[in-house]
Amino acid sequence: MSMDFFMLLPIISVLFTLIPVIAGIFVVYAFWKQGKERNALLKEILEETRRR
Repeated sequence: MSMDFFMLLPIISVLFTLIPVIAGIFVVYAFWKQGKERNALLKEILEETRRR
């Protein structure tokens, strides 16, 4: 019974490594997407102010 737990240790350690990496990639992607949207909005505002 206790050997089953030791067989799961490599899988658990890989999960604890992959989950923060995937979360970090998601956060970087979210900030990048948000910055892209903000730049598009600022570009629209700049074009409107230049027309006036």
